[in-house]
Amino acid sequence: MSTEDPTAPLRLYLLRTANADDLDQLAGLERAVFPTVWPPTNFAREIKKSGGTVLVVAVRSEAGEPGRVERGASLVERVIGGIRTLAAPGGAGRPRRDRAAGWVVVWFVAGEAHIASIGVAESDRRRGVGELLVMGAVEAAAANACDELTLEVRKSNEAAQALYHKYGFREVGERKGYYVDDSEDALILTTPDIREPEYATLLADLASDHTRRWEKVGIRFERS
Repeated sequence: MSTEDPTAPLRLYLLRTANADDLDQLAGLERAVFPTVWPPTNFAREIKKSGGTVLVVAVRSEAGEPGRVERGASLVERVIGGIRTLAAPGGAGRPRRDRAAGWVVVWFVAGEAHIASIGVAESDRRRGVGELLVMGAVEAAAANACDELTLEVRKSNEAAQALYHKYGFREVGERKGYYVDDSEDALILTTPDIREPEYATLLADLASDHTRRWEKVGIRFERS
């Protein structure tokens, strides 16, 4: 079991809304994570789309750079209170040259949100980044008056399915031959009503656990 080393460097990740300065990094990161994906995501179009959002997790610091750490309780406050912190462009005046560690593209259509694309850099996997992106997608869905969040996942990707199930996603269907590179089937997953109190309680518990678990190994998360 890992224990906290007070001399170890701090890794600080920032979850924020993507902007035009991120386009080259996002395109390159997607190619690295999904080299056979076709067609590639048009990130320039996605960040301008009124019916969606692109969130990025950037590495702010790997050496104890100070910053305000966002706790799980504030996430729950935003979900319950409907504060649209991720709907508007984030962090005006903040430098945008941080290395991108992951992204998620979320669409909002007729009261339903859909994760169109999500990925994490290989060097940042198993560090809580993917889970942070899922939390951000749920929050963005709630902030845009969506009742549920859906996605497709490869039938063979059991690790991703386990993460989604942890956040209440359940299987509701299947798409045969969905992935064009190898014709693998996709499972369709959806959440329960994310604006119900029971789901807010689940999200509160998961957010608090996420913060505690990763702080023990020197990883913290900030949001804008």
